[in-house]
Amino acid sequence: MRFLAVLCLLALAACGEPAQPPAPAASPAPAQGAAPSPTASEVVLGSTKNLPDWLLVARTADAGYVHFNQRSIRRNGDGTADIWVEIRHGNPQLREAEDEKTRTAIHFRTERLQYRFNCVESRFVILKRQFMGGQDAVAAEDTMNPELWRGVPATGIARVVMPVACRGR
Repeated sequence: MRFLAVLCLLALAACGEPAQPPAPAASPAPAQGAAPSPTASEVVLGSTKNLPDWLLVARTADAGYVHFNQRSIRRNGDGTADIWVEIRHGNPQLREAEDEKTRTAIHFRTERLQYRFNCVESRFVILKRQFMGGQDAVAAEDTMNPELWRGVPATGIARVVMPVACRGR
């Protein structure tokens, strides 16, 4: 039952706002709150505006959760799509960074990644990676190399999130 609910939310979020064809001039307007009548080849879903921004898409091996932000999806004219993904790890994680003067260690349970998918070639790049501290404030951020494109693997987060970002392209 839980799996079916997740699939419904995923399908609803992937569809975006519903298409509403203009009503014919002679047709009366639908009652307030009523859904428009779909044509024979069209399915009209309710709006996603009342759903939370972050929707569950997968579980991690350490009993954590993977969410995507439905409002962050941007489909670009060049066949790419951007999406933010949040990973809530079941176990604490460690990020270490070092430069000439300092060494920093951050313990975190939540990280956010901004993916860009080439929907036609099934490739992706991670643009940003954020490590979240208390109250989901960004404790550290890495900006990645936007030229480091990789093929989408057979399993993993990129494989699960790409159809959502690309809308089935």
